[in-house]
Amino acid sequence: MLSILIADDEKLAREDILYKVSRSGFFFKWVIEASSAEEAIDMIKEHKPDILLTDIRMGEMSGIDLVRAARNALPEIVSILISGYPEFSFAKEAIALDVIEYLLKPVRQEELTAALTKAVAKGMHQRNLFQIPVNYEKTVDDLLDERQKEQLFAFLNGLETNLDFPMAVLFPENTKFYQIGIFRLSVNRAGEGEKIYDRPYYDKLRQLVRDTIRKIGGHWFLTFNNFAQNQQITVIAASSDSKYGKAEEGLMKNFEEIHRQVLNRLDVVLHVGVSKMADSVSGSLLTQARQALDLRLSLECGPGGRLFYWGEWEKLASANLPEEDFKLYQSLLSAGDLKQTLFTVRRIFSSEVPGMAMHIRMLYVELICILARTCIKKVGGSVVSMLGPECLSGGIIDQFSDREELTESLCRTITTALSQWMAVTADARSVLLIVKNYVENNFTNSELCTNFLSKQFCISLGYLSASYKKEFNVTISKQIINLRMDYAKKLLKETRMSILDIADNCGFNNLSYFMRTFKKHIGCTPNEFREN
Repeated sequence: MLSILIADDEKLAREDILYKVSRSGFFFKWVIEASSAEEAIDMIKEHKPDILLTDIRMGEMSGIDLVRAARNALPEIVSILISGYPEFSFAKEAIALDVIEYLLKPVRQEELTAALTKAVAKGMHQRNLFQIPVNYEKTVDDLLDERQKEQLFAFLNGLETNLDFPMAVLFPENTKFYQIGIFRLSVNRAGEGEKIYDRPYYDKLRQLVRDTIRKIGGHWFLTFNNFAQNQQITVIAASSDSKYGKAEEGLMKNFEEIHRQVLNRLDVVLHVGVSKMADSVSGSLLTQARQALDLRLSLECGPGGRLFYWGEWEKLASANLPEEDFKLYQSLLSAGDLKQTLFTVRRIFSSEVPGMAMHIRMLYVELICILARTCIKKVGGSVVSMLGPECLSGGIIDQFSDREELTESLCRTITTALSQWMAVTADARSVLLIVKNYVENNFTNSELCTNFLSKQFCISLGYLSASYKKEFNVTISKQIINLRMDYAKKLLKETRMSILDIADNCGFNNLSYFMRTFKKHIGCTPNEFREN
């Protein structure tokens, strides 16, 4: 998943760009802001963002100078320049610096989305994220040119409704029908709910699942890792059968067999959303697959997950969103009536209207957008930087395991947002103090990391990282390591525990990593420290 930095010395302009980035449909790992070029440089060195959006005129140091400095510090960073002045000299310098796009204020949503499509495609290409196996010999990089890869990426992220190149480029020429499936992996332990694991862990799981897909589907099943959600795989499946019914039956048998074999091989929970079949690949197929997958939040599933075929549920689908409830929710928000606001939200999500479960993503996004607009009107600021762009894009839906969990998370979000203009909850500093206290009391938990805390306290990753460092002058990861190292020294001094046991008690799952970390921070090995 890529990350992005927005630099602008005008607060309102920054918030406008942030809001539009969040509405672009891309799921970024985090989005952070800088109010000056100097601050942006510090953030670039520390956080190493993939994309830079910067205004040109920002005081002593210009956006042009910032792009130049960013390239020196991070050669692969992709830059987008924004200016209120259509001056040729700026455009000329931007071209010389290989800036991906030059936008004029006020930036329109479609212009920024198009620029981000180019920037993300370039960022992914630089990180070799486009090298996705189609069959045993070739990759997407081999089969598509740059424009086609960019369009395919935009399509998979819902930003393009159709592909203007023939699918015969990726599939055999005798292909007749297509289907899209989305696989979602999760891991449960003894009924405790989903556990949080790092990206490398899910990368390994996804590769095992992709191996199974390739084994069963062969070159008829094209797989793509979802770079935004490390628990997901998107599949474009195809069939050469000329009869619709026979093709549909064959593809669904393959999807079901993949689901069965994955559960037999791996201790995971696997939900699959599968679209209907069509004679071409279109955005409607991707939407159907997502809607089918979202049924997992509302319908009963077995311990190993479930496969949802959109065709079985489409007659129940209701696209009639509760407009009157939205109006009531907005008025309650504006009035600051937290109790009734939360009651209304819980009632909306508890609706058992047939098919409403398929539109749960639309419900969530609409409620968040109303919340964001209300915050801007009330305090002149946006909740996006606090909540994260995944809220406005709807991508956050994929993180939850059931509808109740999603609803309560939204209620916490609303409660936190209302604190900006009402004394409902503790202020931002108090929240950070609570996080700090949690870290100090739970640093031996091997799962503890910034991402874990972001989910635990329902705060966006970028906002939490930047705010914590600014408040306590130390990053979260650095503080966790410091606490673990101090505890390790204490155990080495006062006990005769083995090094392996000490590593485990300090929150390290890997002994060699503990040894390297200890020597790096303390200057000697654990055994040498104990002897001295």
